[in-house]
Amino acid sequence: MMRRNAIVALLGVFAATPLSAALAQDQPVAPAAVVREGKDERALKLLKSMSDRLGKARILSFRVRSLVPMNAPSGQYLSFFGQSRVVMQRPDRLFVETRGDLMPNDLYFDGKTVTAVRLGGKFYSRQDVPGGTIDALIDKQYPGSDTLAPFVDTLLADSYGRLTSDLESALLVGQSMVGGARTDHLAFTSKGIDWEIWIGVQDSLPRRLIASYRSGERQPTFTVEFSDWKLDTAVPAGTFKAPIAKDAVELDFKLQGLSESR
Repeated sequence: MMRRNAIVALLGVFAATPLSAALAQDQPVAPAAVVREGKDERALKLLKSMSDRLGKARILSFRVRSLVPMNAPSGQYLSFFGQSRVVMQRPDRLFVETRGDLMPNDLYFDGKTVTAVRLGGKFYSRQDVPGGTIDALIDKQYPGSDTLAPFVDTLLADSYGRLTSDLESALLVGQSMVGGARTDHLAFTSKGIDWEIWIGVQDSLPRRLIASYRSGERQPTFTVEFSDWKLDTAVPAGTFKAPIAKDAVELDFKLQGLSESR
């Protein structure tokens, strides 16, 4: 499914969402008459509608709450929480404000360079980005895992193509309420991963995403909730310009845990 741990070291998104209430509200649907080789065409159609809605937006912004477990030296999984605010302007502008348990920082991409500014502004890192687009930043320059930046697939111009590239099964589970919005609950399996997504019935926007890895080599799950979606709403011109203080210290731009695995 998603494979980009880069932005990981920069964005670090962590915040939690209880799942029991959502699962209790699920309303199952009747068995599909349009299931072909384990792939429910209704689920694929809803996922494509979401991708098209996001891909057509020139400007989009949203907030993220997520929970990500990370392995401690003892082998125990620890839960880290946090939140992010994301603003994107296609094809080459991105701002991510991250707060939470790990690595609070702001990330800026202006089509030429990606800059991470540590909270407080005393330290920053900067690196040129060949390709000059958000897709290049996510897919080519930094093809790591999705562990700490689990929302980045929504930023791709064709998120449907990425999410279904290794798809093995698709299912429309039913409907449930997420953050006050009625959603379609979809479930998919891909290579080594089971994942679910809740998409707004009225607006075709993602509201929740949960992924569970089967390989045992990755964090067991991550959970993401999306809110405060705004599409094609103008943003201030300086949103994507990194403010670097005169006395700020530049650090080497190091990305952790780069991996081609999914």
